[in-house]
Amino acid sequence: MKRTAWAEALWILIGMVPVLGLILMLIDAEHGLALTSLGSTAVLLFCFPEHEGLRPSVVLITHLAGALIGFGLLYSVGSHGWSMALGVALIAVLMKATDMMHPPAGANPLIVLNVKPGLSFLLDPLLLALGIVMLGVFLWSRLRPGSSWPARWGL
Repeated sequence: MKRTAWAEALWILIGMVPVLGLILMLIDAEHGLALTSLGSTAVLLFCFPEHEGLRPSVVLITHLAGALIGFGLLYSVGSHGWSMALGVALIAVLMKATDMMHPPAGANPLIVLNVKPGLSFLLDPLLLALGIVMLGVFLWSRLRPGSSWPARWGL
């Protein structure tokens, strides 16, 4: 690995550890499964901050939509293998149709249908953790060499 790649890897480590550590300290252990989609969002944000699918609006909308699809299925048909498959397919179709592709949000219907949390899950841990990750990446990207996140804010 080249010296510049090692330097970039070190910057990623310096940014991710405190941000994810803060989330883990604040989120109740029973919601730890929620970090599966947020962990992959953090990897993408810290490793590819210029990527088009990582605009703040796309990250927020797709994560919320994925969770809401999960709740809709949970309350209407229950948690089954087929409803989990349908949930992932629905968020994929929504992301494709709206040109807002953020693959980690595809895990949110699965998370909701497996954990079966209350609607407060949308605020804590989902929005709380997303807010911490995005604020952390925003600040981190201004300290490291290179371009800052986000490259573009809106849709």
